[in-house]
Amino acid sequence: MKNQNKERQNQSLIPFFSPASKQSDLPLHNVASFVDEYKFLTNWYTIEYDGWTLPSIKEPHDWCGLWKTVGCLNEDAHKKLGKGRIIYVKQFQRSCYRAVCKICYLKWIARQSKKATRRIEKFSELSFKTSFHLILCVPSSQRNLPIKLLRKRMVQITKIAKMNGAAVVFHPFRFDRKVRRWYYFPHFHLIGFGDKRKLPMAYGKFGWFVKYSEERRSVFQTFCYLLSHCGVKKGSHSLTWIGSLSYSKLKLEKESDSTICPLCNDKLVPIYHEGEHSGIPPDEVFEGFVDSVDWYEVKTVPKSEWTKVERYEYAVEKELYNANSGISLN
Repeated sequence: MKNQNKERQNQSLIPFFSPASKQSDLPLHNVASFVDEYKFLTNWYTIEYDGWTLPSIKEPHDWCGLWKTVGCLNEDAHKKLGKGRIIYVKQFQRSCYRAVCKICYLKWIARQSKKATRRIEKFSELSFKTSFHLILCVPSSQRNLPIKLLRKRMVQITKIAKMNGAAVVFHPFRFDRKVRRWYYFPHFHLIGFGDKRKLPMAYGKFGWFVKYSEERRSVFQTFCYLLSHCGVKKGSHSLTWIGSLSYSKLKLEKESDSTICPLCNDKLVPIYHEGEHSGIPPDEVFEGFVDSVDWYEVKTVPKSEWTKVERYEYAVEKELYNANSGISLN
């Protein structure tokens, strides 16, 4: 029996997808480097206007960044489906997904950029048009106007220009490299679709001016960069949609539910590995199918059912699990 277990443990993992997404890792690494650079000896943490700030300025929750492992242990169902006695394992870092969190802002940027990229690519597929990126700047004579009014004017301008639709990322600040200081300079970044020939006329009518941005490697990378230093305000969205790309006009297929097993559709539960080697690095994102040996569900006992002995034993087991889950914290 021991030899059989060893042989099963030595079987290779069956990844559901690549543990490290090549599409997102490089842009997010660049974002982290950008934020670190522009935080260093600047007023990044203190710049504020009408409640708008920059991302990554507040302390994380105690649990932000802790590693967690969930999965589906229904190996009988997986075997009946012809996949063998395997289980599904998903390992990830917990996140509050707040733009202001010093740890989780990258997760927020990745999630927002992924969703935005899907929306842009879907419209491009349906319309056979290519998106472009432009910067719409507010003239100095209008910068004292309320931001809500500036946003309404921006929408009016896009309608006059007969833009099909766009993603809008608001930037309240600009960086002065000479003095290494951020200062109030409201402008809007638009990634969308339309006739470029009609744009200058519309912008000139309101005194605003437009700048076409250089093309980046990908739409995803562009969103990552724009959200790295966008405006953040409680109760307001940093990224919005207008025109034909708005939520009411462009419907997308729902993404797969990340809380259920992709094989048998059972609900994922917290799990842990009791053996010496699970085959999964403790400090890396992983999602896939593995051999079922030595994997167990994390059990919790209601406080009402605790005895003194049970309370002590459970506390020890819980601490051991938490220690294993968070062994590779950043």
